[in-house]
Amino acid sequence: MIEQVKGTKNISGEDSLKFLYLKDLFHSNFSQNGYNYVQTPILEYKNLFNKSIGESSEIVTKQMYELIDKGGRELVLRPEGTASIVRYHSEFNKDTTNKYSYFGPMFRYENPQKNRYREFNQAGLEIIGLIDIFTDFQIINDSFNFIQKLIPGTQLKINTIGSIKDRENYIKVLHNYFLDNKSDLSPESLEKLDNNTLRILDSNNDIDSGVINNAPNISDYINTESKNNFDSLLKLLSSINIGYKIDNSLVRGLDYYNDLTFEFHTPDNIVIGGGGRYDNLSNILSLGNFKGVGVAFGLERIMDNINAPVSEKKCYLLGSNIENIVKYSKLLDDHNIHYCKPSRLSKENSQFKEANNLNVTYLINTNEDTIKNLLTKETMDFDIRVLNEN
Repeated sequence: MIEQVKGTKNISGEDSLKFLYLKDLFHSNFSQNGYNYVQTPILEYKNLFNKSIGESSEIVTKQMYELIDKGGRELVLRPEGTASIVRYHSEFNKDTTNKYSYFGPMFRYENPQKNRYREFNQAGLEIIGLIDIFTDFQIINDSFNFIQKLIPGTQLKINTIGSIKDRENYIKVLHNYFLDNKSDLSPESLEKLDNNTLRILDSNNDIDSGVINNAPNISDYINTESKNNFDSLLKLLSSINIGYKIDNSLVRGLDYYNDLTFEFHTPDNIVIGGGGRYDNLSNILSLGNFKGVGVAFGLERIMDNINAPVSEKKCYLLGSNIENIVKYSKLLDDHNIHYCKPSRLSKENSQFKEANNLNVTYLINTNEDTIKNLLTKETMDFDIRVLNEN
């Protein structure tokens, strides 16, 4: 028997209701906020992510799905959305400032576990071009409002990691610290010591907790301008009562981040989204000299933390006579009324059960020329005006 690929997930049943609800809410919400939807290709050149994420990062060295096509080109299934949006901006809108949204699958080869898949879905926002502190505020404000609609009580955790130079200096200090304490690190963290030092701070292994808790604080290595900008951003957030928690360990593992970093945590402390500034990414990619700030949400993680919306359909055509069902189908089509039909001419009891399972409001009995309101249990002679009025 052919089974689904390990680390993938079928979105069906209640999950499909959640997924479509999230997709509709995301698009309607952010299109009204002025973000232009862009669907970038799933296939991208490998070099886009080698440069943007960093050749020594775990994503690039271990997790990217790579292939060589018939023309000998090195391609990957995109592991994240930001680099693709930056590539798109450079190709088509380089000399302007734009707001973008995206929604779709990403791919990383990692150990499948709860809330972590090899094929997963992300929804994200990016503002790219000439940006400032107000731009940072917009990204946080817009994404915070969105996630609060879905999971009230979600907490914003925020930090500043300073400039690219600050980050590089801090990594040197941190590397020396972890090197001096490597006997107290887990095997997983030891693997990251030389090539991805910052990711050790994200470790959930209890073995690492003592060393991490006593690690040098990045706030001690940040330049004055970055600190002042961060303070100004916090004042803007406080002015509109967006609560936040400063988390100095929040450094984010991708190489292109600088200054602002933030995450959204559910009341159960599950990370469902995060982002930050990336002022130097366009230069890293040799695509121009523009800045950006963005956020991405993990849709599977959100889906695990919300209830499925109630699916209510308007009408169901019940009947045993094919000519009658076809006649009513044409009538409803002409009046632009959506309806469900039985998959085949099964027994009326089976059709009635199906109608109830679909949560329809009106049952149209084509054998009896009647309409039954399944909510009020009222039955009446068929009249198209009843459906048009409701």
